[in-house]
Amino acid sequence: MAVREVLAPFTGHPFDFELWLRIGYYVSQGSDPYSVTNPIPGLSFPGAQAMTWIGYPPTWAFFQAGLYKIYSLSGIDNRFAYYFIIKQPMILADLVAGYLLFRMITELRNLETGVRAFVFWMLCPFTIIISSIWGMFDQVILVLILGSVLTVKETQKSAFMLSLGFLLKVLPLMYFPVMAFIQESKQKIALYLSVSIGTSIAFALLPYLFFKGWKISQLAGVGISVVNKLGGSANYWIILTVYQTYWKIPPSIIDLLNLIAYAWIPAVLIASAFCISRIKQRENLTRNLCLSLIFITLIFFLTKSIVNEQYVIYFLGLGLVDYYVLDSRRRRKLFHAIWITTLVFLAANNGYFTRFLEPLSTYYKDLNVMFETGGYAELRFAIMLVCGFVFTALTFSYLVSLYQDLRKIGNGPCVVINNR
Repeated sequence: MAVREVLAPFTGHPFDFELWLRIGYYVSQGSDPYSVTNPIPGLSFPGAQAMTWIGYPPTWAFFQAGLYKIYSLSGIDNRFAYYFIIKQPMILADLVAGYLLFRMITELRNLETGVRAFVFWMLCPFTIIISSIWGMFDQVILVLILGSVLTVKETQKSAFMLSLGFLLKVLPLMYFPVMAFIQESKQKIALYLSVSIGTSIAFALLPYLFFKGWKISQLAGVGISVVNKLGGSANYWIILTVYQTYWKIPPSIIDLLNLIAYAWIPAVLIASAFCISRIKQRENLTRNLCLSLIFITLIFFLTKSIVNEQYVIYFLGLGLVDYYVLDSRRRRKLFHAIWITTLVFLAANNGYFTRFLEPLSTYYKDLNVMFETGGYAELRFAIMLVCGFVFTALTFSYLVSLYQDLRKIGNGPCVVINNR
């Protein structure tokens, strides 16, 4: 926690984190979060320019507006203090996620193993970078997903927590089918779906009843673009980004790629159906549910056209249950290889961490520009290409191994041979 708090005020992603502080300021004044914003004097990063909008439901924007109000009421006139305040939910979520993993693994295995999982989570450089340095909020969503798993037998509570995750970022939507259809009866399945879908729609649309200047078409446009968006990705799709840097892709090929980019939807649904058929039994439900969510996450990694580095947080959190409970030696090695490969990709993709220092000075912005040109750029692209394909291969290998264990669940006890 000390490491996270020391790093928090002076680091941040020049797009994502800069966007959080802007929407906090502008939305607190009633502005639409889905509109272009200009730098805020005295608060924005040095050298910041006009920026586009968030790619999430408006809930996160309101949350940031609340944090800006706290900052403005504090009477402190220091942008680093504002950055520190914005980072606190992410850092707190890191601690809570670690505690939930400790509790879950302790119940499934033993206290010593739970402590080891907690220590890994809190000291893992990847988790520290995503929350405290990058300033991304995926740990907040992971807390809601873990909470939903732990309360899965309490239908309304579990559905409400998962819908809150969806309200912050659309990604948890892929877990809805499994979480809903493993409920004990048709009535509970219907209740889970109605609570989760109803809560999500109601809270997402509620602001538009009070802010007449907001355009719901903007929200719809953001939702559509997220589904099949093309761009930089930590998986094999990175080849598209590198290719576009040197050559122009014909519009007809782009249209085809946009169509292929929808492949993750049927893939996730098929994976969900498989998992539901395996874990209908209530024995070892928490463990089997975590394995199923990992399986779906890996399918998502292999079929989505954009896999951002922070998405690996979900694999890392859920994967710790597999790591410490099933104890597959092969998957343990793959677990570390996946997050380390992603960390290397993240470093290359962000100017070898210089981008995260842009809150301090334009010097680091200029340094990052240097890494994005000439021979430096070619080296970055080479690292990213290698990492993208290695990440894909590792993910596929993990998926195959996990598939073998999930198949056993439906046929009896899930027995894992440690040296497999």
